[in-house]
Amino acid sequence: MSEGYIDVPGGKVWYREVGEEGPEYQAAILGFYREHFCRLDPWPECLERSFAESGAHVYHVMNGPSEFSVTGSLKDWEVMDRLGEITIPTLVVGGRYDECRPAHLEEMHRRIPGSRFAILEDASHLCFAERPAEFAALVNSFLDETE
Repeated sequence: MSEGYIDVPGGKVWYREVGEEGPEYQAAILGFYREHFCRLDPWPECLERSFAESGAHVYHVMNGPSEFSVTGSLKDWEVMDRLGEITIPTLVVGGRYDECRPAHLEEMHRRIPGSRFAILEDASHLCFAERPAEFAALVNSFLDETE
């Protein structure tokens, strides 16, 4: 696809193969991240630092220019059918507005025998930063049950 609207969680975005320099494309990515990656404003310093030091070259080789256009070496990587091989206690957790959609997280949970599943309301992918007390209580409860 050279240009057009594409579906993303929460709506549609105009996509044009302009790479990371295109201002419209970057604005769309930032809007997506603010809704589905981290809903805090301002973003925590640790998140800003991780973006600044993320190794963008490796990301581009493995993923491609963004979550909207996966063209890298992971393009055809699929492990959903192998999740049933997990035999250790597993907590699958995400936010209601997570870029990894709750339905997908729930599907992962269903495929992992005996796993526990939780969605934190009013949170996105960085639910641990957006809802730290709730996230800590959830993880601590999970760990208490598995020890």
